[in-house]
Amino acid sequence: MSRPQRVLDPEIDAAARAVFLEQGPSAPLQDIAKRLGISQAALLHRVGTKEALMARALRPVPPSALALLEPGPRDDSAIEAQLLEALLHHRDFLRQLVPWLFVLHYSALGGARAMHLETPPPVALREGLTRWLTRAKQAGRVDLAAPRLAAEALCGALEARCFNAHVGGATYAPGEDEAVLRQLIRVLLTPREAPARARKTPLKRKPR
Repeated sequence: MSRPQRVLDPEIDAAARAVFLEQGPSAPLQDIAKRLGISQAALLHRVGTKEALMARALRPVPPSALALLEPGPRDDSAIEAQLLEALLHHRDFLRQLVPWLFVLHYSALGGARAMHLETPPPVALREGLTRWLTRAKQAGRVDLAAPRLAAEALCGALEARCFNAHVGGATYAPGEDEAVLRQLIRVLLTPREAPARARKTPLKRKPR
């Protein structure tokens, strides 16, 4: 008789995450075990406690947009387009993260304890975006007085839209994210493309 296939840790985390998001922090472990096809005792043996499972399943991870910002501004596209790409990428990350934070906040763990990280995701993104904007300014590609303040404004506005949309739906965050972010970028910074070098055209000799 073959042994039953072992349930992997990522599968446990995914099942727990889905149940906690559906039912909140009071969701019974039995429902998570049922989704995995194992007994509650087997699940507890693997995870220790319900609080430990919740903490690891919903623990925030570093913002994925940092990978886009780390290399600095690229030369193959406009500054506005690159910045918009990173912000929309972060928007998708926040849409996933905000519901996790709500569950953790109302759990027995408490949000502050469960979400304790050396560098919280919002802070990490602000730091990464500040570095990116500073490099763009140093390269002469944007007219920007305070990169850190611009990063704070962009991240804060995006976080507010994602939070409001989760709480109240589209009516709490009117307008398309892309259009709102594009206008905000244009308010906060002015792209300054390097002027094209004038080609020297040889003077034509006048006919004698």
